[in-house]
Amino acid sequence: MAPITTKKSKAAKKFVVDVSAPVDNGVFDQEGYVKYLVEHIKVEGIVGNLGDEISITSEGAKVVVVSNTKFSGKYLKYLTKRYLKKNQIRDWIRFVATKQNQYQLQFYSVAEDDEEEEADEE
Repeated sequence: MAPITTKKSKAAKKFVVDVSAPVDNGVFDQEGYVKYLVEHIKVEGIVGNLGDEISITSEGAKVVVVSNTKFSGKYLKYLTKRYLKKNQIRDWIRFVATKQNQYQLQFYSVAEDDEEEEADEE
């Protein structure tokens, strides 16, 4: 006889994306980003099939994605980069991991590059 086993429920994964820097400058639409994620996340190969498995909420200047199914940080990064490219702000904003399952949208540091270019021109 086969042993009786019980299915273990997977612990929910929580991903946090801090979008405070671009939102404060007014170049990033947080609600549009949340809507984009809801419309484009695939669950079991079907787009927009979130159900109870994945929830996306906006808390202040942070977007929180809670998943009870297979979902990776790389997929969140991929979708975020696609959103930035779609809105033509990918050249100025990047998606950076700060800690495990915590991410941040940051501006590229171009101030240092501009100072170096000005020094070269003189």
